[in-house]
Amino acid sequence: MEIVDIYADEAVSGKGSKTAKRKQYQRMLRDCEKGQFSVILIHKYDRIARNLGEHVNLEARLDALDVRLIAVAQDFGNSKEAKIMRALMYSLSEYYIDNLAEETRKGLKETALKARHTGGYAPFGYDVVNQEYVINPLEAGYVRKMFDAASQRQGFRPLIQEMAQAGITGKRGKPIQYPQIYEILRNEKYTGVYIYSPIMEKTREGRRAKPNAIRIENALPAIIDRAQFEEVQQIMSEKKQMGRKAGYLCSGLVYCQCGAKMHASRSTKGNFTRLYYRCSGKCGAPMVPMEEVDNAARKYLRDLLTEENQRKIADALRRYQAGEGSRMEEFKAALKERITQKEEQYNALLDNLAAGTLPPEVVADIGQRMQQIKAEIAVLEATEPPKDFTVDTIQSWLNAIKAAPDEEGVHLLVERIEVKTDKEKTDFNLQSTLKSVLGKNGRGDGI
Repeated sequence: MEIVDIYADEAVSGKGSKTAKRKQYQRMLRDCEKGQFSVILIHKYDRIARNLGEHVNLEARLDALDVRLIAVAQDFGNSKEAKIMRALMYSLSEYYIDNLAEETRKGLKETALKARHTGGYAPFGYDVVNQEYVINPLEAGYVRKMFDAASQRQGFRPLIQEMAQAGITGKRGKPIQYPQIYEILRNEKYTGVYIYSPIMEKTREGRRAKPNAIRIENALPAIIDRAQFEEVQQIMSEKKQMGRKAGYLCSGLVYCQCGAKMHASRSTKGNFTRLYYRCSGKCGAPMVPMEEVDNAARKYLRDLLTEENQRKIADALRRYQAGEGSRMEEFKAALKERITQKEEQYNALLDNLAAGTLPPEVVADIGQRMQQIKAEIAVLEATEPPKDFTVDTIQSWLNAIKAAPDEEGVHLLVERIEVKTDKEKTDFNLQSTLKSVLGKNGRGDGI
């Protein structure tokens, strides 16, 4: 075997960086497309990709080019079952390292519980004084104008022009346009509610705070009353038609009874759009509502991830993990890298201040950001490395997939969804990717 080239993105984490910005990674892919090599050697699988989705896409791309990816510290083989277990291991590793970010957020929650500002820019309409929210009278006046225009179902163009002429900008110094107005109209803080939810979850209806977000009523000085806020939300909801782009839970997994793949399709009548799966062949099978397919997948995962099956999956994962040794050093390295990144951000801001040529408002913004970074560094330095995976940890992760399956979770655990339709009913036959662990039918009974 001959070494063709070495591709190394120095000081760049596979998990923390977008692949588009990793120059050596992109060069490797280009050389791969040219057929310059047939094998890629890496240390571990979770060092080459940013997340599970990128990992799966990379493997599919390499398979199409007949290029083998080998991790010298994780030799799982190249069988179908080994690929599935590797993907599970990768996803669990991602879950493990991501806990570091969660530990950082915990350090900020203490401030949030006091309804105080946790860093970043204050919402338009407010200023922050000693971490307390106070109303900016000029900006608040325009916030009220936005809500009044929305309540009266008026357009925002005259208001946008008025703010531009008056020199009114957002907190980042940029002109306020339609996207910023829509964000303002959705922000419950203007009713006096303090909300701390650094992570937002995406739904088919849009972005929303997670259920466990900190929410404190009457903690802020209100700019808009509750009744008007709810009225505006109703008006905006009416304008969102069913045709909004959806995240397709089962895309790529659905097959018709004739054997052909089924693709997502839209059917629009008047103001309503509905989503279906349509056979790509010419068998004439009727379209199947996407909601029915999604519900079948969710039910399948609920039935699949029983307590007994979770133990079987956990045992299999731990057997694969046994050859890796302790992850303690890997975690410490990731922690050190994260602290170094924060320190570099802090020093860069300090250099900007040292130049002494910045406007006062920019200096204030930089100072605020430096305080936030300093707090984050303190939290990171106090973070203790977690223990190796336990059965409870793995089961907790699987329970999260079971309770709220997303596209990655479905594609990780479901290999194929076959749809059979007739005049009276639609039947779904789902196959698990875990046949080697749970039996021939992937359900744990060995049938």
